[in-house]
Amino acid sequence: MRRGQTIVVVMLSLVALLAVAGLALDGSRIYRTRRILQNAADAAALAGAQELASSSTTQAAVWAKIAQYLQANATTYTNARAWFVQGNVRLQEITANAPTTPPPTGANGVEVIVQRSEPVLFGGVLGQQTALVSARARANVGNLRTLTAGNNIVPIAVHYEVVRYAQPGDILTVWDGFQVSVQPSGGGNASNYGDTNNPYSGWLNLAWIHNADEQNLGNREVDQSHSQANVNNWILNGNPYPIFAGTLSIPPNPPAPDGDFIMGDPGIRASGLQTLEVKRQQLVNQGQRPLFYIVVFDRFFNADQMEQLFPTHGAVPASHGDCGFPNSLYFHAVGFVVIEVTEVRWQGSARGGKYIKGVFVSFVQAGDVNQGSSFPGDTEMVKAVALTE
Repeated sequence: MRRGQTIVVVMLSLVALLAVAGLALDGSRIYRTRRILQNAADAAALAGAQELASSSTTQAAVWAKIAQYLQANATTYTNARAWFVQGNVRLQEITANAPTTPPPTGANGVEVIVQRSEPVLFGGVLGQQTALVSARARANVGNLRTLTAGNNIVPIAVHYEVVRYAQPGDILTVWDGFQVSVQPSGGGNASNYGDTNNPYSGWLNLAWIHNADEQNLGNREVDQSHSQANVNNWILNGNPYPIFAGTLSIPPNPPAPDGDFIMGDPGIRASGLQTLEVKRQQLVNQGQRPLFYIVVFDRFFNADQMEQLFPTHGAVPASHGDCGFPNSLYFHAVGFVVIEVTEVRWQGSARGGKYIKGVFVSFVQAGDVNQGSSFPGDTEMVKAVALTE
């Protein structure tokens, strides 16, 4: 009798052990499948958002990118859906039959859901032969917010109106003075910007940057001398600190206090042009394209205006007449452009004979998105693509 009871107990224990083992195997397989699907969804959403950054893209082209990356990262998926989104709101589904028309107005991201039916072992005992495994990702695209330290940069800023309607291939010329020109790639008259009373470019001191919202970075208000040695070092070795773009604000709207306010002077420094040509030649000799970032600004401020914007800056209250802003100009960064520098003339007359010339390059990279800097016609601003879910 006891022997029979023991056999029953052993059999029941074996069933329980097999059930646990089956659940463990099913769970492990499902976990692995979900991980594969999540990687595929992430890659597809990023690829779709990057395609969305192109001003000439179509709905069909965005779907093609999504499908390409799903197939490359999860060949055995059984179903996939995608949507154009604005922020986190779905605007329109993207399908395999998507038309060759532009994406919907306001779309700034892509959401992807991918699924696979995974066979299960233990589930069969309960009448369930498969488990549906899903993964979802959303990626958004917009103007780049943060330019990390150490990038190739020309330490000048140009006004946002200069790049507002520029297209890939258009030629940018920043003159030694106050003028900036944009020549259409297909020919035609150049657009000229700036005069002595309203400069559209500025030479930046990357060793003195104010930002009330990024104090965790430490002090970036380091050196107000704006020495030529520093300028040469930035051109040869990149920006010493990250640069943060803030919210675009054009008069009569009040100035936006977020983002970096970078000390600088109107025009450009001819003395730095020779170093830029050296750097350009180095890149060319290494087989690289001479691509450089340039900061885009919306307006500049003098020291008194900075004190009004940031009355608690420094150790002395604004009412005492000194908030710690040196007597200079400060350019409010709202984004970045990339140009392929084609010519640097560092010898010539003091006004108009020296210049930087380059071609606008459409540029998309991984990074954080600046939600407040987009404006109509900002095709040439450097775009960032980021997973947001």
